[in-house]
Amino acid sequence: MSKEYFKLGGPEREEYVGNILGMILSGSLLLFVFFLLFSFFTDFFSNLIKISNALILLAIAVSFSNAIIALVLTLFQIEKKTINYAVLANLRTVADIAVSLFLIVVVGLKWQGRITGIACGSLLFLGVALLVFQSNNIKVAFPRRYGKEILLLGVPLIIAHMTGWVNEMIDKLMISNLIGVESTGIYSVGYRFGMVIMMVGTAFSRAWLPFFFENIKEHKHAADLKIVKATYIYIVGLVVVSLCFGLLGKHLLYFMVDKEFYAAGQFIFLVAMAYCFDGIWKMFTGYLIYREKTKIYSFIVLFSAIVNVVLNYILLQKIGLIGAAWATFVSFGVGAILTVYAGARVHPMPWRLGFLKTIS
Repeated sequence: MSKEYFKLGGPEREEYVGNILGMILSGSLLLFVFFLLFSFFTDFFSNLIKISNALILLAIAVSFSNAIIALVLTLFQIEKKTINYAVLANLRTVADIAVSLFLIVVVGLKWQGRITGIACGSLLFLGVALLVFQSNNIKVAFPRRYGKEILLLGVPLIIAHMTGWVNEMIDKLMISNLIGVESTGIYSVGYRFGMVIMMVGTAFSRAWLPFFFENIKEHKHAADLKIVKATYIYIVGLVVVSLCFGLLGKHLLYFMVDKEFYAAGQFIFLVAMAYCFDGIWKMFTGYLIYREKTKIYSFIVLFSAIVNVVLNYILLQKIGLIGAAWATFVSFGVGAILTVYAGARVHPMPWRLGFLKTIS
């Protein structure tokens, strides 16, 4: 949607977004029916990830809600409606946390309270998102006109995002199976702290995409130079923030967790720097999307995930838990380097001049 928004006019844009909504609804229904039928015959998925079939089905409903909400937030992001974006995103977070705290602290539920809070927050704001679309004259439509175009551009991105999810989750699954569930808990605490850098990168990328696509479509040297200078400034800033947080993060962790989790501090630096690579990775993904080279992006993500799996398997057995952090660091670094290279090749930019302009 970010790519096509600046190309299409009002009615065409509304139809395009309606087609995307139709895609999300169709995919979610197919997935729901598949898991529902599959659960009648086997507990394969629930045994694989140690989650009940009922929770898997609930996760699909929540994921559908999150996808629709994300689409509305993207719409606000593209239209530069920062207040609307902040209000919707923050109210949803407040509702999520408030319901969870009430169910855990007052009612006495444990993990069930957190799951219910997430589900309630997502389903409630699904209704809000649908109202926003209705007010913008956007309706769910069967993807006839733009369906093929959305699929050709979107399917490789779906594969890439699914592979990316595996890339981020595989270390926890392998730790659980090769070392133990308790070790997964310790590693996850350190990983969460390191993911602070991911939040910084994600926040910036939300502002970056509209800026990038709005300027790149102009095909002007001045606009390209503006993009290049912003890229250099962001990369330097992200590296500095990542290094500072990576080095100081463990001291923050000591103030926030019990002594039994102090060992998680050793993972923060590597995970923080891994997500520094991830932030740089996101900067250059836009070039591949703009040039409709999403297949290249999918192959890069897949290769990064393979590197992650192989390194986790080797390093977890050789050097223990810290091996998972090294595997994440290396695989994210490989993905970032390949994406930067591919992005620079498919869409040449004035990188040398931009660098000189930035430092001058």
